[in-house]
Amino acid sequence: MTHEAKEQFLAERVRALATVILTRRDDLTIAATKEGTGLDFHVSIEREDKPMRLTFGVLLRGVPSSVTAEHANKILGPTMGQFLGMRKFTYPICLLLFVMREERAFFSWLAEPLMTDTGPKLIHHDKAHCIEFTDELLSRVVDQVVVWYDAVESVLIA
Repeated sequence: MTHEAKEQFLAERVRALATVILTRRDDLTIAATKEGTGLDFHVSIEREDKPMRLTFGVLLRGVPSSVTAEHANKILGPTMGQFLGMRKFTYPICLLLFVMREERAFFSWLAEPLMTDTGPKLIHHDKAHCIEFTDELLSRVVDQVVVWYDAVESVLIA
């Protein structure tokens, strides 16, 4: 198999694993992004009680062999630099790094939704802070995104 074929296979596998993991929750739907956005997916959080669309972006990466969280942070350094060189996103964006050998993933925020004393903020990170991506972490991420959008909505709509 050529290097290009291996890279394509890895990319397809990463997309498939991300789809499986993100669709385990009934309240999430994923859509491939338009080419040129720099992202792989937009994930929508279904909430009937909200008129506002709750979306976060996902950037996918993959490696064939085992890595630690610390090594994942180093591997993602160039990706973080590329992200900062892109336009500033106005909604939350996360990065998922899939480790094919172990079929596990690491998570890091690229544009993190935070609540501060002065209101909702979206912090664009310049370094990866990888932690293992689990179903529990996905729930915390979704909750964090929902809280942030609730706060944004209260600021926008008087």
